[in-house]
Amino acid sequence: MSLTAVLTVVLGKLKDRIERVGKTLLERGLAKVLPRNPNALTIGSLIITLPTPYLVITHEHLAYILVFILLVLASGFDMLDGLVARYWGRSSKLGAFLDSTLDRYVDFIALLDLWLMYNGDFLSTVFLLLAILGSLMTSYARARAEALGVKMMGVGLLEREERLIIILLILLLFIIVDKGFVILYGLLVLAVLTNVTAIERIIIVTRSINN
Repeated sequence: MSLTAVLTVVLGKLKDRIERVGKTLLERGLAKVLPRNPNALTIGSLIITLPTPYLVITHEHLAYILVFILLVLASGFDMLDGLVARYWGRSSKLGAFLDSTLDRYVDFIALLDLWLMYNGDFLSTVFLLLAILGSLMTSYARARAEALGVKMMGVGLLEREERLIIILLILLLFIIVDKGFVILYGLLVLAVLTNVTAIERIIIVTRSINN
């Protein structure tokens, strides 16, 4: 089995596990604590990430830990908004629009945080831009495909949840070892895998439309 296939299986299982834990927590009382409007969680996810670039540029170890905690919370809110919508039966077109739109801002800020931690030289800037491009094109390919009637959920190596997991793992490893190469190679991995996912989706949609 190739490394890519192993990564897909591992990240997929981890994402499924996290979603099951979130659903269990909702059923055991968390739903009573969280707002019933899932849009509040979606907006909250973005608000939580907004101060993280400022914290990163202090280049303090404790600030990095706080950024990690905030990004974990933002990721949790992002996971819970869909679960809350389904739990209370409050799914809506507005919620779907806000979720997919604000997610792009959160993705950008999280990638920017990594780049700022590395002090942004030319090579890391190239990797950052490629990772942003791959993330946007992965989401855009899905949006356009589904507008044409081609289902894209679960298609491709890295969906958004897997990207966030990788970003959090990169950040956690950097906090532990305090070595810049973790960020540099992490951005490289994201640059490659996000664009592979986008190309994979483009190929699948092309074949689906031509058949």
